[in-house]
Amino acid sequence: MVEQARLFAFQMGERSPETLVVTRANQAAAELLQGWRTWPGGAMALTGPAGSGKTHLANAWAADAGARPFDVRTAPEAAAGAFAEAQGRLVLDDSDRAPDDLTLVRLLDLARWSGGAVLLVGEDDPARWPCATPDLVSRLKALPAARLLEPDDALLTLILRRLCRERFIELSDKAALYLASRMQRTFAFAHALAGELDRSVVRAARPVALPQAREALARVEASLGKAE
Repeated sequence: MVEQARLFAFQMGERSPETLVVTRANQAAAELLQGWRTWPGGAMALTGPAGSGKTHLANAWAADAGARPFDVRTAPEAAAGAFAEAQGRLVLDDSDRAPDDLTLVRLLDLARWSGGAVLLVGEDDPARWPCATPDLVSRLKALPAARLLEPDDALLTLILRRLCRERFIELSDKAALYLASRMQRTFAFAHALAGELDRSVVRAARPVALPQAREALARVEASLGKAE
């Protein structure tokens, strides 16, 4: 097996059995996060589809940069204190769902004028995040973004194995390769497939074999086809 590149070489806990693996689908985003000391204005957005590994990559960056998580529901008046305590390095998950525009405005101000590294995580491009404050609208439009793409074969295989391991299911090599090469190339489908295997596969010492993988894939495709 060809070893995958690793830009953040440290343990990631339960979200990955080994370390964060970087492939073509997430390499550009990972490299942008690595350059956090030179982010324009001290801030960067990390975006991608649901289930694409945004939180995983953001956690990897936080460990690398010594950043702390920041709850976007925090009142604006508490933003300066949190920024100071974290020495200007913060991760804002679900930034596209922040209930108060002023909280993001204050943190972006602090990052620009006091020096810092603030990572704003959301699904869509920052220019399309819902907000009503004209100042924040213009800032989000200008905010540089690291974007996660839908997975390539290498990343999709790793994601499937990880999602199955979290459910105490092991895929055989043939089953993993078969599924990754034939399933819809989206993170949402990978989650649906892992869920179907969880429901249908009898727990055993042996890994899931190719026939079981074929059957599970057919059921998910049929189910999603009916839903459409």
